Amino acid sequence: MAVANVIKFDGFSDRKWLVFKHPSKDILDKSKVIVGPGQVAIMVHGGKVVEIFESGTVELSTLNYPVLKTFIEGAYDGKTPFPVEIYFVNRILKLDMLWGTKEPIAVLDPKFQVRVNVRARGQYALRISNYQFILTTLVGSLGGKNIVEFEVVNDFFRAIINTKVKTNLADKIIRENVSTLDIALHMETISKETFTELESEFERFGFELVNFYFESISVPKEDLERVNEILNKKAEFNILGDDRYRTSRGFDVLEKAADNESQAGGIASMGLGLGVGVGVGTNVGKIASDSLSNTNPSHTPSIKNKPCISCHKLIEEDDVFCPECGTKQELKCSKCNQNLKPTDRFCPSCGQKAGE
Repeated sequence: MAVANVIKFDGFSDRKWLVFKHPSKDILDKSKVIVGPGQVAIMVHGGKVVEIFESGTVELSTLNYPVLKTFIEGAYDGKTPFPVEIYFVNRILKLDMLWGTKEPIAVLDPKFQVRVNVRARGQYALRISNYQFILTTLVGSLGGKNIVEFEVVNDFFRAIINTKVKTNLADKIIRENVSTLDIALHMETISKETFTELESEFERFGFELVNFYFESISVPKEDLERVNEILNKKAEFNILGDDRYRTSRGFDVLEKAADNESQAGGIASMGLGLGVGVGVGTNVGKIASDSLSNTNPSHTPSIKNKPCISCHKLIEEDDVFCPECGTKQELKCSKCNQNLKPTDRFCPSCGQKAGE
């Protein structure tokens, strides 16, 4: 049975410890408990908290703490041991607690109308506010060990953190129509909203949540490439305009068709690939040709510049019938039956005056 005169804990250099149970269970009368800076010592007997010691040195005796009289087991080499447990709790502000979404959040980007997977990670700071509650809650986590680390807190709160983060992030993207490419601009707002919702959850379990931050909100590379492809096409469309953009797409199809023909060499050697390739090339070529003819800046529509021979309304040069009165646009010389133009005043063959 280990008996202690001085009970203290010097901590660890990495400061990852949360609760440390002193290995000695039997404490001598007039033993001293030394509580270091940033620590709190808790004396427990029979699973109940007897006393909480703040920083400094405290002497344990039946005179100072009459309740210890009930713990006396009897003489131990002329001394009186107390069968109690001493726990040291770390109350230093822990600033480097990390969090991250375990699974990506699948959302429909409101700007580009594509489904993307969003991940987030960040950091938070906390400290213990209710030492007694923490001890009674986490003492079962010791599992025969003498120390509980802050990692237990991360595991304990991981589910609630992920839930709040996913809800607030998806709400910002979907309800407020914020694109995943612009979501980083809203990280401070989302951080504050998530902190407010998590604060009460941490408080329920004896912790004070000091801050909560999003460090990054990211989209996987393959999803980002799809969004960038849409952006590039949109920019190209804005620069070229509707007609020229279709022409450009036609050339892209032609190029792909040509690549397919070159890759079909094995089939072409059997007399199949060439026919298939030519068919594809011909169809696509027709599409591109039609598009080019529609967008050729040198092509100008017909101009109504000749009068109808009957109603004298202006009609197009190549109209056979007048679209206004239906008269056929042909004149013949009454003498030699030579075809005349509407602008001819005399027959170019015999000199007869037109219309006589």
